[in-house]
Amino acid sequence: MIKAVLFDIDGTLLDTEKQVIAGLQETLREQKGLQVAAEDLFYTLGIPGKQVVADFADSDSESDQLLQSWESKMKTNFKDVQIFPGIVDLLEGLREKGLLLAIVTSKNKSEFVDEVTPFGLNSYFQAVITASDTLKHKPNPEPILKGLDELQVLAEQAIYVGDAVYDLRSGKASGTKFALATWGAKFHSEFEQADYQLQHPQDLLQIITKENSSN
Repeated sequence: MIKAVLFDIDGTLLDTEKQVIAGLQETLREQKGLQVAAEDLFYTLGIPGKQVVADFADSDSESDQLLQSWESKMKTNFKDVQIFPGIVDLLEGLREKGLLLAIVTSKNKSEFVDEVTPFGLNSYFQAVITASDTLKHKPNPEPILKGLDELQVLAEQAIYVGDAVYDLRSGKASGTKFALATWGAKFHSEFEQADYQLQHPQDLLQIITKENSSN
């Protein structure tokens, strides 16, 4: 039986790619004089911002400065972020089926409060795991395992939904099934390992109904 669904945020629940990448490009251009193509920054989607800026900083203090600048630009840009079509209906449907729901994100707690809470989705989730809550981060399984612990469900009773290869690796390592949110995903050969390829959010409801009716 599938009892719980855990979700990534960026590229899964919220369409944030353009805002995240544009903010990072602008920060690197202003702070480091670097012109970095968007496609060369796609690897940053799905990992903590602190880890991202460390790739470009020469010191811890510069890393903090870059992260602060990036976060500031994302706050400004987030006025253009939208919830992906079908997500609210999916969350409503899962709640009606009595499933437990959690968020497992690489955003830190303050980023979650500033960037996600305004969309009004928090009430759907019984647990929220941010990068502030664990020592290790995706692709390590620790964040998902913490989410499972807070929901008090076993890994085999849960599905993790994400759009990045880090999500897939974290889900596989945790023992959950992994569902790829294709609406936010960039091609990666490892996505062949996904248990489910979701073309539309409603696909997940059909999968869970089928899984639970066969048990």
